[in-house]
Amino acid sequence: MSERNISELCHWADQQAERIIKQKGELDLYTCASGITPSGTVHIGNFREIITVDLIVRALRDRGKNVRFIYSWDDYDVFRKVPGNMPKPEVLEKYLRYPITMVPDTFERDENYARHHEKDIETQLPRVGIHPEFLYQASRYRANRYAEGMKTAMQHRDVIKECLNTYRDDEHKMKPEDVYWPVAAFCCNCNKDTTEILDYDGEYGITYKCTSCGHVEKGDLRTSKEFKLGWRVDWPMRWNEEKVVFEPGGKDHISPGGSYDTAKLVSKRLYNWDAPVTMKYDFVKLKGVPGKMSSSKGKVISLVDALEVYQPEVLRYIFAQNKVDHEFSISFDLDVVTVYEAYDRTERIAWGKELPKEKDEKKRESIINHEKRIYELSQVEPGFPKVEPYQIGFRLLTTLLQTYSGDIDAVIKSLGDVKPEQEEVLRRRCVCAWYWINESAPDCAPDFCFKIRNDGTTAKLPHALADAVKKVHDEVLPKISSFQTDRDCQEAIYAVATSLGIDAKQLFTALYEVIIGKDQGPRLGSFMRIIEAGKLERLLASVEGVDESKLQKKTTEKKLTPEQIDKLPPAERFSRRVILKVSKIEKVEQHPGGAFLYILTLNTGDSEPRQIVSSIVPFYKAEELLGKNIVLVYNLKPANFRGVRSNGMLLAASDPAVTDKETCEVIFAPQFEVGTILEPEGFSAPEEELCFVKADKFAEMGLHTKSGFVEIDGKKIGANGKFLTVEVYKDGKVK
Repeated sequence: MSERNISELCHWADQQAERIIKQKGELDLYTCASGITPSGTVHIGNFREIITVDLIVRALRDRGKNVRFIYSWDDYDVFRKVPGNMPKPEVLEKYLRYPITMVPDTFERDENYARHHEKDIETQLPRVGIHPEFLYQASRYRANRYAEGMKTAMQHRDVIKECLNTYRDDEHKMKPEDVYWPVAAFCCNCNKDTTEILDYDGEYGITYKCTSCGHVEKGDLRTSKEFKLGWRVDWPMRWNEEKVVFEPGGKDHISPGGSYDTAKLVSKRLYNWDAPVTMKYDFVKLKGVPGKMSSSKGKVISLVDALEVYQPEVLRYIFAQNKVDHEFSISFDLDVVTVYEAYDRTERIAWGKELPKEKDEKKRESIINHEKRIYELSQVEPGFPKVEPYQIGFRLLTTLLQTYSGDIDAVIKSLGDVKPEQEEVLRRRCVCAWYWINESAPDCAPDFCFKIRNDGTTAKLPHALADAVKKVHDEVLPKISSFQTDRDCQEAIYAVATSLGIDAKQLFTALYEVIIGKDQGPRLGSFMRIIEAGKLERLLASVEGVDESKLQKKTTEKKLTPEQIDKLPPAERFSRRVILKVSKIEKVEQHPGGAFLYILTLNTGDSEPRQIVSSIVPFYKAEELLGKNIVLVYNLKPANFRGVRSNGMLLAASDPAVTDKETCEVIFAPQFEVGTILEPEGFSAPEEELCFVKADKFAEMGLHTKSGFVEIDGKKIGANGKFLTVEVYKDGKVK
């Protein structure tokens, strides 16, 4: 590999690569290391170490160096506590003090708990262009690979005591008479680490006793599987074993007198290996969440979570453009738009489409080189992209996606000038934008969210505004394809308002009401130009003029706050929170990633079909579902199930008295037409648009079956004098 022009290598990773070469000299191979204990979900804070090493590996390779990138899974560590986000915690608690490779995977996917978390990150790293060589320490210890390293530590334990004491104050120093053993054992009888060393024969023999089960064993470091070094000695031992020349550390480890300084002494004095060059990286936080993320607490954002919102290039950019020793927060709120805008600006500078505002020529050139290098290091594939990406702003993309109901193919087709070689990266951005607008924006940026009206109803407006909308339909719509700019469209709408003597703002509000059922939305000129012509024509034609007094009565009705709704009787609360809609199953598919999951395509009576994921494979064959009417929780907050998006949930009854197995009876609704809204007896659907309801909130509603009817708080669920019924679980729960 040829070396790059040195002026191009201006990133902090390049500076660190230069430092490594200067300190370690010219080598045939530069080994860079990272690693973690897979004790829980590997979160985005852990990812900072991984990508820090990757950036420096790339920087070394760009200087023509041969580099080995190793990632150690410290999976022979002890299982100390159960993270809060793990299923079946009562099962996991039985394995506390075991090595984590001997803890079962309660997700029931992989051979053990450690492997589950290892695989989660190993399958995702290629998505962000990171390809380390994985080392599994449980396998290496149990294969007795480190027998000599452990023997050296046992024979020189007094030297290790001196190293450990070097940075301790007098109160915490080990005394000469204190017994110290650098090697520990998992009991070969009960697998717990609750052991104490009784004797060492000076070579390979170690005798220990388990304080949990009382077992006494004399093992041999060359053949026994249960021994391992404590981490303060294990770390430097493995530096020598793998000939590591670079490994970063969190600020808690790299602080003066911290574990790195101790390991540095042990590495040189016991193993005659100069400690690797290191650098301190700071913690990553989530915006609005105090403190460092901790996978043991279960409140984590994983790499998978981050990649739902940030396309891989943009996620790499976040880490590449932040200085490694600076703390920063990853945001999932409105700042997501700002991050994408910053990346896009860097991309334009890198491709020569935009110049920095700096007037001084030398400084401007320096900024260009720096932005270009950040952009290069942000790419999934090493090096500068061969194809200039198709750039579309994140904000505009969310508008397009909502306009086309999430149909990415339709969005790309509407753009008109996307080249085939640009599609892959653009699709990644589309997927992220659609996820963000559905999962994050409703809470943090509700003004960004809209849905084009497709329920077939007529928009009711005061007579004057209805006439104005009809005039837009008759005079502006026919010319909309001839407008050269969004401004031309805006001005044509203004002209209609002026000609009728009405306030332009009122007309704009009326048009938003007709198109999306809200009083504001995306910039109207551009919005109307991107809506499919036939759809826009139907929307603008579905307007009815009514007396303003009737509308005034409707708008002055008191709208309850969420807190007030929570205090209502259960049936009324249900009516104001939940939309139940009769839907027909048009297609049944097996989920490719879940043996118990179906992907169901539904006809809800809307113009577009809807897709949900349901875990009813064990209870129903596909042919038993196809063509049947079911009851859909229409406004359930969308969720992803193993990579497939689910927009709702079907209702099913179960028997709460049966606890040793799952029970399920899908609630079919053959007596109702598709699209029928079902309500508790005595209630009608609220006129205002309902927000998403979360799954846990729906579960708290208390929907159940009684004497074969589905009801809540004594009121049956149905419409037009007909009610939902069940055949099997006539006095059960509904979920």
